[in-house]
Amino acid sequence: MIATPNAARHAALSLLTCLALGSGPLAADDPEPPAAASAPAGQLYLVSVGIGDSDNMTLRAQKTIAGADIVFGMQMVLEQHAALLGGKAVYEAGHGLFRELPPRPTAPPGSPDADAARQRDGEDRPALEAQARRVIRDAVAAGKTVAVLDYGDPMIFGPHTGYLSEFADLSPVVVPGISSFNAANAALRRSPTGGVGSQAVILTRPPRGEAEDGRAETFRTLAASPSTLVLFTMRTKLPELVAQLKASRPGDTPIAIVFYAGFSARERVLTATLDSILAAVGDAPLPFAHLIYVGEFLQGASPE
Repeated sequence: MIATPNAARHAALSLLTCLALGSGPLAADDPEPPAAASAPAGQLYLVSVGIGDSDNMTLRAQKTIAGADIVFGMQMVLEQHAALLGGKAVYEAGHGLFRELPPRPTAPPGSPDADAARQRDGEDRPALEAQARRVIRDAVAAGKTVAVLDYGDPMIFGPHTGYLSEFADLSPVVVPGISSFNAANAALRRSPTGGVGSQAVILTRPPRGEAEDGRAETFRTLAASPSTLVLFTMRTKLPELVAQLKASRPGDTPIAIVFYAGFSARERVLTATLDSILAAVGDAPLPFAHLIYVGEFLQGASPE
């Protein structure tokens, strides 16, 4: 084969380059160059979808979900955001997996509390945990993106924080979102840090009956503080809660209940005092979605 002038020039330049770098042309017995790096590992996300209406989700959350190959979520979250999940593998996320949950009072059979307890502590819990371990670890190792969907702020009484500890070696990323606390503040149109005597806020929950008797003293100490008290509650037994609060605060202390914070069509605010709140609420049980505020920042708020 006869080399062309261009080919000859190219060979000469290659030889000069090798000499300048202190190396020669690759010989037949030289070791093979290193193999290309393996495909990067995937990523696990804990993603907030916000609270209430679907448009309370952040753009970052939408982009993260759009880029996910696999999604875990509680049934109510998966149903509300089904339009975003087309073409993705979807799994049940359970409630409180991979962590020890606080005790709850025994609920009468057939009651809503009993149904919730079965979902939370049922026999399928070990199976859900085993499934999540297998699916998430296999997916991330294969370079896929997994999103665990949560509502509200995942780090404020979030049911899925156990995923962060279980998969800590995968360096999961948390995508924050609008909490019921943020939505309820907007509904109140008052700043919980706007009190005259205190600009502090305590986020907590009340003790759950006899199952948490040991926590009652701690709660009384928190309730006695002049700070705004924000209670994250589920199926509150309001008479018991009011009695607990009145053990630490006077009866004229303002209180507000925000119903369905973030749900524009259902959101409602009820304001009263510790002395008058039970009469204002009446005998109807409180809905699952509500948040309770106690504090002097509510002073002068119009009862509704």
